[in-house]
Amino acid sequence: MWTIFSRDSSKDFPYEISESPSYGFNEKSLWKLNKGKKKNTTQEVSIFEFLINDDIPGGETRSALAKSAVKHLKTLKHPNILSFLESSEVKSIIYLSTEYVEPLQSFISSQNNLNTDIMKQYIAWGISNIIEGLKFLNFEAKLCHNKVNIWSVFVNKAGQWKLGELEYMNSVENSPPPYVSDLYRAPGHRQSPYSIDIWGLGVLIWEVFNGPLSNQSALKMSKKIPKEILTIYPKLIAVDPMNRPSYDILISMLREQGYFGNDLEKTMTSLSQYHILDDFQRAAFLDKLPSLLETFPKNIALYNVLPSLLEMFNYVKEQKVIFRSIIKLSAMLDDHEFEEKIVPCIIKLFESNDRATRLLLLSTIELYASRLKADLLNTNIFPLLVSGLADANPTIRELTVRSMVHISSKLNYNNLNVELMRHFARLQMKDDQGSIRTNTTVCLGKIAQHLDPKNRSKILSSAFSRALKDPFQPSRMAGVSAFSATQQYYPLIEVSTRVLPALCQVTLDPEKGVRDIAFQTIKGFLGKLENVSEDERLKEKMGRDYYVI
Repeated sequence: MWTIFSRDSSKDFPYEISESPSYGFNEKSLWKLNKGKKKNTTQEVSIFEFLINDDIPGGETRSALAKSAVKHLKTLKHPNILSFLESSEVKSIIYLSTEYVEPLQSFISSQNNLNTDIMKQYIAWGISNIIEGLKFLNFEAKLCHNKVNIWSVFVNKAGQWKLGELEYMNSVENSPPPYVSDLYRAPGHRQSPYSIDIWGLGVLIWEVFNGPLSNQSALKMSKKIPKEILTIYPKLIAVDPMNRPSYDILISMLREQGYFGNDLEKTMTSLSQYHILDDFQRAAFLDKLPSLLETFPKNIALYNVLPSLLEMFNYVKEQKVIFRSIIKLSAMLDDHEFEEKIVPCIIKLFESNDRATRLLLLSTIELYASRLKADLLNTNIFPLLVSGLADANPTIRELTVRSMVHISSKLNYNNLNVELMRHFARLQMKDDQGSIRTNTTVCLGKIAQHLDPKNRSKILSSAFSRALKDPFQPSRMAGVSAFSATQQYYPLIEVSTRVLPALCQVTLDPEKGVRDIAFQTIKGFLGKLENVSEDERLKEKMGRDYYVI
């Protein structure tokens, strides 16, 4: 008889019900909708549940409808139709598991204000989802849904609107089945593949803005429907099927009225059709995307935009442009998801020899550095990153220096105290860009706390003394300021024999700004020596302090 079920027992059914919300949908459908998950995982799903009772009047018809819905859902694959996962008939219950969704009616009723700009954009995009789903059904699958309304539409985690409730579906060549409720039965006879479902779309639009329909006469009350839709809405619900517009005419008119074509809808369309965009369209889309992301609902950004961008990242040449949006969205991910989805992109970009790509990574490093695991950073990323200190491009060298502030706390002993210090010494002595020499000194002062305490004072005093002899005035200024900022890291003997003699040399600096800050810094160091001279008990305490990280 029916062979649509892929499992015969609850033991084999790989999903389980975790919660049974009191959705209004459950009172309007043959099915009860539950929240569920895949067994032994955290994967969220929806589980539709139908109770078989052929002994009651109409019971056999209801069972046949439920099984028909499962059969259709299992065979129809489209982005705007509910995604089938598994089905099972266990004793007197049919279980149907799908992607995780929420009834549209529940989602809409939970929104505080449908008139905000982003909600207007979102609803317009949702309506366009359903139009695309209906076009597929009516013209490609040659099927008519016959029950399009707010109770047959669901919202997934990515915010997409999905068609469900397929139990009344039949061929476009046949009349709607007689058991479709009078409330949602389209007036007149089928005159075209779309004439029934386009009327249902009109009902859906009315219900989105007014709530569930109670009688068909209410469809004429269009006060709450956006003005951009009103020019076409009366034709959607026309009594005469011949007066109802085609989907293409509907889309064209909604675009003319400015209802379609908003930023959200255009972004979603560009993502889904990225492979057919020309180079100019791709560039325009990707350049604008980062600024739009903040305005999008979080669920759309996280579960729709980000997965699409990650998929595109693997096969398109515009990886560095895509990365700007990816790294912005990555803030929404937990640490495990970040490591799984974002870190491979970062490593892949660091492996690139393209300078524009490296500049992008360096200019955004503060957005991802704190989330990189130390082992991965030291082994996979640091060797690639530190090569930028020897790059021929001054901007890359300077940004690489600055980037060390964000990663120094996670570097291992050799990478921080040996490899990086070797590069910093070379930059201070040989780089032809004064700003790079200056920023190397500034950076060293900022990361001093992470250096090995046993070697820290020697590393710092040597580097900052070197900066004091630089012909570039800002570099000398940076050297003096760095000594001042790191006073706690020098043993008293080093203060008296190395630090103060070096600082005294710049008290005669040709630039008064350097001289002024040098005198202030010298006073600070002398103050420490004076305090110890007055109270030798402080000597032991200060000796301990400079070893503290």
